[in-house]
This record gives sequence, structure tokens and C-alpha cells, in this order.
Amino acid sequence: MKNRDLVPVLYQFLCKVLCAFIISVAGFTLTSCAQPKSSFAYITNQGDNSVAVINLAQNKVISTIKVGAAPVGVAVSATLARVFITNVESSSISVIDTNTNQVIDTINKLGSPVGIVIAPDNKTLYVADWYSNQILAINTANFKQQRSLTIATAPAGMVVSPDSKILYVAARDTNDIAVIDAASFHVLKRVATDKHPFGLTLSADGTQLYSVNVYGNSVTQMNTANGHTSTIKVGEHPYCAALSNDNKYLYVTNTQDDTVSVIDVSAKKIIATIDVGMTPEGIAYDTQQNRVYVANWGDNNVSVIDATTNKHIANIKTGDKSRAFGQFILAR
Repeated sequence: MKNRDLVPVLYQFLCKVLCAFIISVAGFTLTSCAQPKSSFAYITNQGDNSVAVINLAQNKVISTIKVGAAPVGVAVSATLARVFITNVESSSISVIDTNTNQVIDTINKLGSPVGIVIAPDNKTLYVADWYSNQILAINTANFKQQRSLTIATAPAGMVVSPDSKILYVAARDTNDIAVIDAASFHVLKRVATDKHPFGLTLSADGTQLYSVNVYGNSVTQMNTANGHTSTIKVGEHPYCAALSNDNKYLYVTNTQDDTVSVIDVSAKKIIATIDVGMTPEGIAYDTQQNRVYVANWGDNNVSVIDATTNKHIANIKTGDKSRAFGQFILAR
């Protein structure tokens, strides 16, 4: 074959390679665009025994799930593709499959479950039995494997350290935080707070714990390494809190002010107060949308806050007496 005869052959070969590359890249791009990450809020509606599922990219309820009587608490796990709902009046937990948004199991005979949290390693589900003053540790691989720990008094909000080794529990009526070793399931120490601690949240690195104190109208910030605390005043009758993704800002619901206090964590002061719906309770921060979502008990809806501007930008109709106590946003 002469050299000049190689030109069209090489040209055709290079064209095929280039086309294959473009198709490959385009296919990858189209696949990536077709399957974006999304996040969903699971909002407990205590008044009508349901959970509203909100697509946060659309700010729209896409499903309503019937659960047990008087649902309150929420814990989500993307790894397990499960949402766990405490039903205080039916003494049970509803287990929701997030792929189908259907209840696939029920854990019964749990006293009066309110607070609920799942460990970061997804192996243990912790449940606060409000009236029996105990914490239950439930194996997520086998719901029949349970441990219990009596704790005074009226355990409410809970969070687990990033390494899943420490459980923190707000003991409402004894005005302190119980620090519990997850392995031995024993109380290591108690740390005093202001009056009636309820909702808890923890920084991503586990170094700072925040307790929302209902009767103290305050937040207690605790250094988890040494137990040192400081107090930040907020609005009237605060309930729950959520941290921004960078841990710089804390958002606190004030149930009798119908507001959310925005706290600059490093300065330990309020930098904004946002009007939301009536009797705001549960609150969570969504990284993907950079928004804060607030469940309003009195207005039966969820308020949407733009975390960049600290402006209330929308309301989403949910169900009767929305509470969403716990981490209710699932990213997947």
C-alpha cells in the first residue's frame, strides 16, 4: 500500500475513535444528568397518623404514608433505605422502605416512644421511651435484639457521635444531658443544661453538642471533649435545632414566637430572626438545596428558608399537626 493510500484509512480510523469517545462522554454525561442526587423530607403529622414525603428539589409532597397512632419522631438512613417513625400512642415504630415509600414492618410494644436516632454506622436504632424513662437500643439487622437503659427523667432528643461510640440524651425533667457509652450501654456522666432540654444536634466532627432548652429560652453549647458549657439566649419556648453544613450557623425553632433564631456559632449570638409558621417544631438543614425546612404544628405545613439570605421563601402543605422531631431529611 502506498503512503497516500494510508490517508483515508487513517482518517476513517481517527473518526471512529473520536466518535466513540464523544458517544462515551455524552453517554456518561446524560446518565449523570438523568440520575441527579436528590433529597426528601419525611414529616410526621401527629394529628392524622401520617408521614408526608416531600421532594425538596420541587418543594412538593409526593407521597403520604399512613403509620401508627400519633407519629412524632423521625430517623432516616440512606444506607439502609429506611425511615423509622415513632408512634407514641400505639407504642410502636413504623419502618418505611424509602424505595417504595411504604410501611414494610412495625416494631411493637415500645412504651411511649418519642425521640429516635440511628447511629452513623447504621447498626443501632435508639428510641427514647418518654413515660417509662428508658432508652432502647435496637439492632437494625434484627429488631428483636434490644437492650434497655433506665434514665431519669423524660428522655427526649438524642444524637450519636460520628464514630457511633457515644449516645447523647436530653433528660428534660432533670435538666441535663446523659452521656452514654454505646458499647456497654451505661451512663458515663451527666452534664447540666438550662431548664428542660429537648432537641439536640451535634457538629459534624462531634466536638460541639447543642441542647435546646424549652423553659430556659436558650441553647446550651457543650464541648464534648471536656464537658464545658456556655448558654445562648433565643426566642420563646424553643424546641429543636439544626446546623448548617459548614457548622457555622445554628437554626433554632421558637414555638411560642413562631420564629427561627439564626445563631452565629463562633460569635454565640443571634444574627437573624425569621418568621415562619405557627408553632414551629422540627427543623433540618438540606445541604443539596442550601435550605432549612421547618415543620409547623399549628399551620400544618413546612416552611422553607433560604440559608443564603435567611429569608422565608415558601410553605409546603403537609398534614395535621406536623412535628418531624429528629433528622427528617434523607439525601440519596
